[in-house]
Amino acid sequence: MKVYGATISPNVRKVLAALEIKGLEYEQITVLPATKTPEFLAISPRGFIPAFGDGDFHISDSSIIIDYIEGTHPETPLIPSNLQDRAKSRWLEEYAGSVLFPACATIFSEVVLQPNFYKQITDEARVATAVNETLPAILDYLEDLSPENGFFFGDKIGLADISVVSPIINAEFGKFRIDEARWPKMATVVKRIKAHPAFVKLLKAEAKTIAGILKGELIAS
Repeated sequence: MKVYGATISPNVRKVLAALEIKGLEYEQITVLPATKTPEFLAISPRGFIPAFGDGDFHISDSSIIIDYIEGTHPETPLIPSNLQDRAKSRWLEEYAGSVLFPACATIFSEVVLQPNFYKQITDEARVATAVNETLPAILDYLEDLSPENGFFFGDKIGLADISVVSPIINAEFGKFRIDEARWPKMATVVKRIKAHPAFVKLLKAEAKTIAGILKGELIAS
């Protein structure tokens, strides 16, 4: 199996984490966002990352990719078997992608990418809006859903955990930190997910990329 994309992308990280948790072998091929080469568009028609290949089968979109992986490799399931929990897990994945992701991406883009990769000035107003206006309501909601112990749906890490923590990791690259006094359960569950061996491995590799961006060794061409 092959995963096409940049590892510091939250959606690419979702797919890689799923594969790591399931103990599946894969090859990660670096492709930057908005790549429009004919070869990449053949497997990802919109040019989005991640894209995925399994033999001569190709598909894009992290949710669809993980659904395929879950169906073809049901061992170590990432989605609960209980129908109500399954629906809630799917909802958290959707919420993380459509609501949490944009706010975290704003912080990452403005604090990390704009000044270091694109050599542009950070829009501090956009960062302040994300940190002070957008994220608090999101974290209030997630705090209510966060478990005291274990993961979102039991003692095994799953799709909901992967989906929620991946955007937050990018916000943390932009120096955002969850206020442990205000959102104690959420802060704890994020630490717990990041401590899982799959994320430890992925974040160790990503640290080199982030360091390269911050040092100005990796810049937009």
